[in-house]
Amino acid sequence: MANEGEKLHNEHGTDVAMDELNNVNSRADTVTAGKRSIEEEPQKPQKKKKKGININAVEKNPVSILNELRVGLKYEVDSVLGPPHSPIFKVYVTLDGQKYYGTGSSKKTARACAAEEALKSFIQFPNNGFIISSNKKAAADLDFTVDQTSAKVKANGNNLLTDKTKSPVMVLNELYPNASYSFIHNDDDTVNRFQTTITIANETFSGTGSSKKNAKVAAAKTALMKLRGYCPIGISLATSGLETTHTQEKLLKADAIKELVMEKFQKVLADDLQHTKRKVLAGIVMTRGPTMDDAEVICVTTGTKCVSGEHMSLSGASLNDMHAEIIARRCLINYFYDQLELLTNPGTLSLSIFEQRSEGCGYRLKKDIEFHLYINTAPCGDARVFSTGEDHPSEDRHPNRISRGQLRTKVESGEGTIPIKGVAIQTWDGIIQGERLLTMSCSDKICKWNVVGVQGALLAYFIEPVYLKSLVVGGLMKESHLYRAICGRIENVLQGLPPPFLLNRPEMLRVSSNEIRQVQKAPSFAVLWCQSMHIPEIVNTEKGRPDNGISLVCKQKLASRFSILKDKLSNIAGNKKPLLLTTYEEVKQSIMGYAAARQSLYEAFSKACLGKWITKPMEQDLFEFCAP
Repeated sequence: MANEGEKLHNEHGTDVAMDELNNVNSRADTVTAGKRSIEEEPQKPQKKKKKGININAVEKNPVSILNELRVGLKYEVDSVLGPPHSPIFKVYVTLDGQKYYGTGSSKKTARACAAEEALKSFIQFPNNGFIISSNKKAAADLDFTVDQTSAKVKANGNNLLTDKTKSPVMVLNELYPNASYSFIHNDDDTVNRFQTTITIANETFSGTGSSKKNAKVAAAKTALMKLRGYCPIGISLATSGLETTHTQEKLLKADAIKELVMEKFQKVLADDLQHTKRKVLAGIVMTRGPTMDDAEVICVTTGTKCVSGEHMSLSGASLNDMHAEIIARRCLINYFYDQLELLTNPGTLSLSIFEQRSEGCGYRLKKDIEFHLYINTAPCGDARVFSTGEDHPSEDRHPNRISRGQLRTKVESGEGTIPIKGVAIQTWDGIIQGERLLTMSCSDKICKWNVVGVQGALLAYFIEPVYLKSLVVGGLMKESHLYRAICGRIENVLQGLPPPFLLNRPEMLRVSSNEIRQVQKAPSFAVLWCQSMHIPEIVNTEKGRPDNGISLVCKQKLASRFSILKDKLSNIAGNKKPLLLTTYEEVKQSIMGYAAARQSLYEAFSKACLGKWITKPMEQDLFEFCAP
């Protein structure tokens, strides 16, 4: 017997006493016959042997058993194989100079397998079976390649989609275990440094983010929404009577609009990485029907500053407001001029987005042409007057606060906006002498566009008002506050609008993955690109113009384009009264319908006790039209 024990010791490198091994074997035999009391041991009070195993072996993990028999063993990861969402770990444990390997879908499972192999080397279990079958069953359940498991996961797909304890990436990996991931890293883009592309059955889904994790989550959300109708946590579907209900179709549309703007921005600045730095990004996308199949990006812009008072121009050569969404609208006006010029040539007439009105004078948008404004954050002003920690995004818990709905202004060289108090009149002399220039907030200007249109005063001479179909917001969006800011605060007091002007209520869409807020200082430049540009325009925000020349979308340039078209196209008034090109201000006031609609808007704000609209010094618009 001693010789056999010595031989076992020599062959397997163990110093455990033979009686300990016999005890283990007897317990394993007992397990196979059923869970009975261990008769071999004398009945004693609950007392552990120094190195024995005192509970049923089937109830213990192989790692625990091995650690009781051999103290101080270390487990090492040998390799990690497989895709990132379903890795296979290979772990080994060294016992008396011999390595024993185990594999599993987690390190824990792999360690258990390695310990099991080590135990088998010197303990004979019944039928050479496993110590604990429950671990193997758990491992099998984690094996996404098992057909039975896949069927079960698919059957329970709806439960997975509503499980708030699991991230979109976890849900996607369980539903589509064969999904493959690819990553693109761009250190020059501080906002979206990573792009993740998920491929499932030859279909790709992309997402961007400031980290690889955020990019994976964004891509997974997109994939789940398209494939399974998934709704991201925090976005309620069809819960409000406002135009804020988020259906799967609207979420996908919002994500598609955002993706088009982001891709265009990266493309136009591919050779100018210095100017990719930004805090606010905006863009306008045009669609030609209910789907995004023919969608095209009209413009992309960045910027968060206003011109310095000392650099205001008396000839309309400077941009006053260089917030991204404001420049985007000016780029859209420039695009409208491009489309109106197509009407002056019979060969390009059919290519224009405009058509003759049924009344026979002036023009209107062709059927199904729609414009969508994307902003990566809620517009400054009233749309941002809320607490970011509000629990109910569709409800305003304090609707009667005095700050709600107030007109607000941006302040020169300052951050954010302040409410307007009393009647404020800005004068040229005062600004030149050092008074801080005030500019209406973006929320207020978007509200104005929803009444008078985005085309502006001059183009209202040729075309019917054009309204935004939707406003897509990438972050800091609270539906009730946004709705109030862009149309809700005046809907009960707005009166006297001349047709075809109306109060537009655009769809308010939010993307599935919010863009991370940027805490760095806003850059002192703005970037704008529209379809007629070969390269983007970089504007010095202090001066309101590029370092060389003037902006393509400044008042002076747009006024010049108007003067070229004035005598070539029919107008809304039917040419009953000739328009004299005197000063910019006089021409604007002569567009009677637009002027009346604008005045109705200003009166609505006053009637609702929300403040008086502040305009720039009148001298700014007294410049004469340039000769065509």
